[in-house]
Amino acid sequence: MMIKMKPGVYWVGAIDWNIRNFHGYITHRGTTYNAYLVVDEKIALVDTVKEHFYPEMMKRIREIVDPQDIDYLISNHTEPDHSGSITKFMEEVEGVELIASPLGTQGLRRYYGDDMKITSIKDKPTISLGKKTLHFAAIPMVHWPDSMVTYIPEDKLLLPNDAFGQHLASSKRFDDEVDTAVLMQEAETYYANIVMPLWMSVNRAFKALEGLEIDMIGPSHGIIWRGNPGMILEAYQRWVQGESKPRAVIVYDTMWGSTEKVANALFGGLASEGVEVKIHKLGSSHNSDVIADILEAKAVLVGTPTLNNGLFPTVASFLAYMKGLKPKNKIGAVFGSFGWGGGAKRAAEEEMKAAGIDLVESELDFRFRPTEEELEKAVQFGVELAKRILSS
Repeated sequence: MMIKMKPGVYWVGAIDWNIRNFHGYITHRGTTYNAYLVVDEKIALVDTVKEHFYPEMMKRIREIVDPQDIDYLISNHTEPDHSGSITKFMEEVEGVELIASPLGTQGLRRYYGDDMKITSIKDKPTISLGKKTLHFAAIPMVHWPDSMVTYIPEDKLLLPNDAFGQHLASSKRFDDEVDTAVLMQEAETYYANIVMPLWMSVNRAFKALEGLEIDMIGPSHGIIWRGNPGMILEAYQRWVQGESKPRAVIVYDTMWGSTEKVANALFGGLASEGVEVKIHKLGSSHNSDVIADILEAKAVLVGTPTLNNGLFPTVASFLAYMKGLKPKNKIGAVFGSFGWGGGAKRAAEEEMKAAGIDLVESELDFRFRPTEEELEKAVQFGVELAKRILSS
């Protein structure tokens, strides 16, 4: 069923309970594709849903209005999880006016055909529906070049597409109806895996939105922020600034247990000084879950055995993933083990530098199985790193 958000504003999206992989990001709790219907003297649909959820969206719309009465279709973002139903909708609803950003216009035509008729927000930055108005603002690279927001000042309602979202399927639609810890965990995971490398663009978008009165935020995925929209706005401000907690994340893989022994020794040293530590063994933990824990951590320690004079494959995959996301304001170190020859530690350090991690010099690369003295060296390294984390 549709959900009323404000007088004349309704959620008419779709719930995807089953999706578990969203372009390489593990979605443990599914997701939603949020579309919003604004009903006034004229009617607008803001965003659509992934193509095979089209009937679900249309069923909800028909609970409110005859789809043929819809005047405008707003595309805040070109990606097919939001635009995938546009062609079906325009085939069914005659005369609807499609509106997108200038780059969104280009993107939609690349996806769905050069003959698609689209009005650019450059020519129509505001639409009056009667008592309500829709204001459009481009927010390039949050998270694609075409991204834009729709704002309804009369309702103090921001519809920012992929900003402020979470991959979270639920029978409830609002933040004050779900567990806050679950909601913020999914919001953190979403930001870390999708938005984090674009923090400069997010910061510019915040400046563009300065002065707007906002008491509800309807993102394109997950829960609508009604009870406390300030919570997600404040969280994004922290994440954009790269604020961290006295926390370390140890991520590693191991062949014969040697690198794992070093990881556990580092854990002991860090924890002994009161630093919160999370450990992820690659292969058991997915890259996207590791990155979510790194978001608010101060330190990242990566452990790898040497294989064929280079990185262990799972560690190579993680480092490539992290390099693309470029976590901000982190310190880090590399540790590992090797047999007849090394090479992985040096390669990992280069990847860490490329990811923007401020490396702390370490000599934690041990041949075959680490001795008790070498493990104690790792413990002491953890102690000293913990002091640095706590003083920063």
